[in-house]
Amino acid sequence: MAAIKNVVFDMGGVLMDWDPVKISRALCPDPDDAALLAHAVFDSREWGWVDAGVIAPETVAWTAKLKLPERLHDLADVFALRWYEAFDPLPEMGELVRELKAAGYGVYLLSNAGVTFAEYRDRIPAIDSMDGILVSCYERMVKPDEAIYQLFCERFGLEPASCLFVDDLLRNVVGAQRAGLQGYVYEGDVDALRRFIRAQES
Repeated sequence: MAAIKNVVFDMGGVLMDWDPVKISRALCPDPDDAALLAHAVFDSREWGWVDAGVIAPETVAWTAKLKLPERLHDLADVFALRWYEAFDPLPEMGELVRELKAAGYGVYLLSNAGVTFAEYRDRIPAIDSMDGILVSCYERMVKPDEAIYQLFCERFGLEPASCLFVDDLLRNVVGAQRAGLQGYVYEGDVDALRRFIRAQES
């Protein structure tokens, strides 16, 4: 196994707290309505198309309204266009990013995200420490397609085997491994990830 020189972080579920139930309840206090809205927006196939840069978030809102009672139409706009207002950072991961940067690692962000990324970018922990950022919507490709990992390495001039990709979804880690990167499925334990990286140094 090649030495890890670069750590590549996913965003939602790693640097930011992507919890659709929590976000939905923050945007709509009624649990039943929140569930309806989450299903119509976050569980829709259109939601993934926003990440791929194929459609705009406004289209997700429009299609969600076709499935929802009229009384929830205004909230459909909130869920599709302003969901990130309830998207919270995970500060402990920011601390790890800064530690790795100080230790000489390259640190990067590779995420599936739509164009609203620009609205919350500055709230991502340690974003100012990142050596490079690649967001799916601007590239018209998404994880776990091997092509996005290949593009990432080409864009920043990195040897795939020198990169550890950290994501909370197994399928995305597998996609990275198929592209030649090393992978780590993050399950919310920052210290476990820290220990894993340190173990590769010895």
